[in-house]
Amino acid sequence: MIIHEYGHFAQARRAGVKVLEFGFGFPPRLFKKKYGDTLYTLNAIPFGGFVKLHGEDSTDPKLLKDPESFVHQSTWVRSKIVIAGVVMNFLLAVLLLTIGFIFGIEPLLVSQDDLYAAIDSGIVQTGPGVYVSKVEPSVAALGVTAGDQVLAIDDVLVTNSQQVSVLSKKGATKDVDLKLRDAKGDLVKKVHVPLINGNSLGIDVKAVANIPRLTIYGLKEGGSAQLAGFKKGDSILTVDGRQIYNINDFQNVLADSEKVTIEVLRDSLVKKIDYSQNFEGRVVITDILPNTPAVKIGFKAGDRIISISDKRVTTAQEVQNMIMNANGAENVFRIVRNDAITTITAKVEPKTKLGIALSEVTFFNRDDFSLYSNGVVTSLLKIGDIKLGPWDALKQAISESIRLTGVTIIAFFNTIKSLVGHLTVPGDIGGPVQIAYYTHTFVQEGFFALLRFTALLSLSLAVMNVLPIPALDGGRLFFILVEAVTGRKVSARFESLIHMLGFVLLMLLIVIITYSDIVKLF
Repeated sequence: MIIHEYGHFAQARRAGVKVLEFGFGFPPRLFKKKYGDTLYTLNAIPFGGFVKLHGEDSTDPKLLKDPESFVHQSTWVRSKIVIAGVVMNFLLAVLLLTIGFIFGIEPLLVSQDDLYAAIDSGIVQTGPGVYVSKVEPSVAALGVTAGDQVLAIDDVLVTNSQQVSVLSKKGATKDVDLKLRDAKGDLVKKVHVPLINGNSLGIDVKAVANIPRLTIYGLKEGGSAQLAGFKKGDSILTVDGRQIYNINDFQNVLADSEKVTIEVLRDSLVKKIDYSQNFEGRVVITDILPNTPAVKIGFKAGDRIISISDKRVTTAQEVQNMIMNANGAENVFRIVRNDAITTITAKVEPKTKLGIALSEVTFFNRDDFSLYSNGVVTSLLKIGDIKLGPWDALKQAISESIRLTGVTIIAFFNTIKSLVGHLTVPGDIGGPVQIAYYTHTFVQEGFFALLRFTALLSLSLAVMNVLPIPALDGGRLFFILVEAVTGRKVSARFESLIHMLGFVLLMLLIVIITYSDIVKLF
């Protein structure tokens, strides 16, 4: 990326280092023009560029005394020149994302947690199942329309995102029989879809993901969950509008409400069920201190407090507050003891400490149902834009850039681990061919989609270059830091050899990733 090389160029010029060449792309050279001491070249390979500095890799001791040479500069100045490209990449990403957030761009979803957060906030709207986004005219004539839900493929129910690959251009290998529900949800139809041009079914579907949900494994016979209308196999989607992904989400929501509305997925349809919990006796007395008012009143360890003077209590804090603010009034404590409900009447003096230790009982309506975790194939129906004011946009851009830098570092090391351990490139890692493909795709999607992609690409280049990899900026910076710590220059010949080996390995990595790109895309 030219902005990266411009960072090196500008910082070198500022430090008084002579720039011999500023190349756009990589040789062979197509065009050249010299201005001042710098030769500007246009090269045949249109990926990024390079800056050649006077005395950058020289082993000539005379250049150590040349004030215009790179090797003559202090470790601090050389470090600034080397790192300037990375800084420019990071600043470019922040600038582009700031512009995007001001005018409105889709959220940067690079992890599962990002997706869940976007769903919870309402930016991403989802629907359980697989939905058709668009179809070719010949397929539309068969009765397939945008908005149809794909229930089964070749009589196999669609239960995970991997099954959808047969509908993609590269995944289609034969004719298929589809079972569909129309957009209104009241008509199920079967359609035979023939292969088009040997590699396509002429159908595009919404982006899908396997979202973890809780599925009902069993129901207590005659329990309130069964009576409310739950059935074995129902997958819980939301409780009072809040997304449920795991048992902790479910427990936290139920702990706050006595009556809830639960959305479940049943037979590919979403149903709402009103569910009431038994909140009696949620606050339990765990201990009674000796010689305290609690002993005289008659409380016992294990008592569960339902209400105080007809006011229901559901948390230990509520009990404590009501006791402390009793103001000498007589209170009626309704409690559960030995599975029976009883009452205790006591006059509680102002600011009295009864001498009881309290805790809160957590249970799911007397084990009305049992649950297990299960993935539910879910479509991303609509992805909204994030639009912020200028100051908030800048803060969000900086925050996202820092977060994505961390994600990129992890992805890089996972790639190396996969290559070394399995000789494979992870499916979500791409090289020059994939970058060109996605650039074309995002150009078609619009300016802000391309802007977002360019920002992510700039961050990726920043991370790649700052890592201590020979032949890249991070590798050069590493040798400079070694010199700064030890006070001795690393042998120029040794450093050049390391950078040469690093360059060869880097080119080999690019070849491997490019081959992987071609296999994935074609």
